[in-house]
Amino acid sequence: MPSTGAACRRPRQTAHARRLRGRVRDVTSTASSRWTIRTLYQPIVDLRDGSLVAVEALSRGEPGPRESAQALFASARASGTLTELDEGCLHAALHGAGRSPGPVTLFVNIEAVTLSALTPRRLAEWADLAAEHVRVVVEVTERDLLENAAELVRGVHAVRDLGWDVALDDAGAEPKGLALMPFLRPDVIKLDLALVRGHTTLQTAAVVNAVRAEAERSGAILLAEGIENEQHLERALAMGARLGQGWMFGRPGPLATEGMSALPVPPPPPARGGHAGAGARTPYEMLTATSAAQRATVPLVASMTRQLERQALLLDDQTVVLANFQDAAAMTPATRRRYESLASLSALTAVTGAGMPDEPAPGVHGTALESGDPLTEQWVITVVSPHFAAALVARDVTAECGDEPVRAHGPVGHSTRRLDYVLTYDRQRVLEVAGLVLSKVRAMSAAAPARPPARSTQTPRAVGVPPAVLPDLLLRAISTASNGIVIADATQPDLPLVYVNAAFLRLTGYSADEVLGRNCRFLQGPATDPTQVQPISRRLLAGRDVHTVLLNYRRDGSAFWNELHISPVTDAAGDITHYIGNQLDVSSRVERERRTTYLAHHDELTALPNRAHTLDHLRLELRRARRNGGSVAVVMLDLDQFKEINDRFGHAAGDSALRWAARRLRSAIRAGDLLGRLGGDEFLVVLAGLPPTTGPLESPGPSADETLRRVQEHIHAALDRPLALAHAEVRLSASSGAALFPRDAAEAAELIAHADAAMYLDKSGG
Repeated sequence: MPSTGAACRRPRQTAHARRLRGRVRDVTSTASSRWTIRTLYQPIVDLRDGSLVAVEALSRGEPGPRESAQALFASARASGTLTELDEGCLHAALHGAGRSPGPVTLFVNIEAVTLSALTPRRLAEWADLAAEHVRVVVEVTERDLLENAAELVRGVHAVRDLGWDVALDDAGAEPKGLALMPFLRPDVIKLDLALVRGHTTLQTAAVVNAVRAEAERSGAILLAEGIENEQHLERALAMGARLGQGWMFGRPGPLATEGMSALPVPPPPPARGGHAGAGARTPYEMLTATSAAQRATVPLVASMTRQLERQALLLDDQTVVLANFQDAAAMTPATRRRYESLASLSALTAVTGAGMPDEPAPGVHGTALESGDPLTEQWVITVVSPHFAAALVARDVTAECGDEPVRAHGPVGHSTRRLDYVLTYDRQRVLEVAGLVLSKVRAMSAAAPARPPARSTQTPRAVGVPPAVLPDLLLRAISTASNGIVIADATQPDLPLVYVNAAFLRLTGYSADEVLGRNCRFLQGPATDPTQVQPISRRLLAGRDVHTVLLNYRRDGSAFWNELHISPVTDAAGDITHYIGNQLDVSSRVERERRTTYLAHHDELTALPNRAHTLDHLRLELRRARRNGGSVAVVMLDLDQFKEINDRFGHAAGDSALRWAARRLRSAIRAGDLLGRLGGDEFLVVLAGLPPTTGPLESPGPSADETLRRVQEHIHAALDRPLALAHAEVRLSASSGAALFPRDAAEAAELIAHADAAMYLDKSGG
């Protein structure tokens, strides 16, 4: 029977194929300088009738300590040559399968690190090494999927372009690895042998449910590994497996393909880009290709984003959260705490954005985008789990109908800002958006060779606490712990506290009599974030750990930031009987994070945006104006004779004058415009959303020049007030100069230089 995968491959020249097959021997012998690779083949059968449909290539080392596959690959990891060994095993397996007299479907296991580092040259060699009658199914091990997620997904797509199929290996061995399953779209999902041989648990059910859901959506075939007896077979069939392998059907040995029938895999998934948003460069373009955007204020879009984050907190550890911020300034302390919680509970939480650090919050993978990346203009959050998918994408409103384009995550003017957004729960569309964001995520860990554990020369001595002593020891340890520790009774309706230690009482100011029998929510108060509280009870009922930071209140009414860890405690039958909570006052840390974030973007004296933040804002508005055809103005301000105030009354009086001037100037500009302090007594106003300076106006209203003139008049009038200092009353004035994009300059630095020159002309009386 002809191989169904052969038609997908391009024809090859026979001479070239011979040279490449000769190279297999060279590669294998190169690997042999470290290892001797032997390839065995294990049958894979159709569980409905026991017919042979494929074989899996299994690599072995030389007889001795490296004979097993585990020892062989452990040695390669330790020496940093894993990729070389992996390719040597692949070449040997393809070479052996190519000798088959008839069609053969070959499963080959390829390490995730090898796939993630694929180059076009390597792909071409791989394609040419596979004989025409060999259909290749690449197995990707689930355990390592999250290390280089974006690179791995790209590698899998490249392998598919060769006409090869993809299998997810060891599904269930590391449940978090299933999170990438929707992005990989495997043709075959191999259930780990522990699922087939182990006991039924909630964790087992979670894995099987996730796998079955993906198989139902995509048509992937389930293959059960490790079937050795009728009991294993019955369990595999109950889990929905159609294919199987294990000693019950044959042990690894020489290649045998007699009677092999075609592997019944579904048609390949649609080619990338084969959807309504084909060719779209950004998430917004993808979603608006089939859905009309809605217009809303920033607070509404922010609350909808928070709702998706809260839904992600309620999902299991197979969840992927991918978000894009316009720049790292949006990662405020409150946002950082939310994403730290998401990272602790999800398989992968990654964020991108302009200036985004590598780890913007503990456990969160960050990627800084290039300044010209169109994604920096958009607000994106996607949540993908086996049973849930949602995406929200927003973009600032362009200049039309009098609306001003504004920055979605900007620090001021939220009430007047408008966003066009699309919210979807359509799984395929969500995956397209999430896949685009994921493609931007950099490698999440450096590939370093693993070192073998140091071996002790001494015989280990058994250490343990006698069972009779352990309960009293644990109680004394908990009672003297420096963290607040509480235990709640899970068998009672309101989860009352049944134990609190001394540290908890010191932390909260309550006595034991006042707290025992009550639910821990009595610590909450008016400023406690309900979106952080609401998922807690649901996660506890699901038997999952909780890690969050809440604003709580002591007995005297004072607030403190409480870092809270809650874990379920089960009995021998696996039923939850209690919850144990570990609480720590992290107020100083939270306030330090807030202060650090604030000072990174604001001037400490005047509380205005600082120079760096003001220039970033100006560059963003210029990019937006280029896109929508509007104009942007800047006004440079310099206080006149300010040095005399410092000289006559001292620097404290000068600081007071600067703070007063900042307040007056801020009251004079339009809502949505930005006033920043560049340094000393220099200020800069950025006016965005102005109409074009050339061509017909799209909407009635004042021209850009007229708006600019009015703003300058308001600024000068605002300063024309007396300022009372400690020993005198003074009047401040300012010189100003303006410049307009695109008429006066095209770049931020040129625009500011033009306005600066105009300001000094004004100061000199020109």
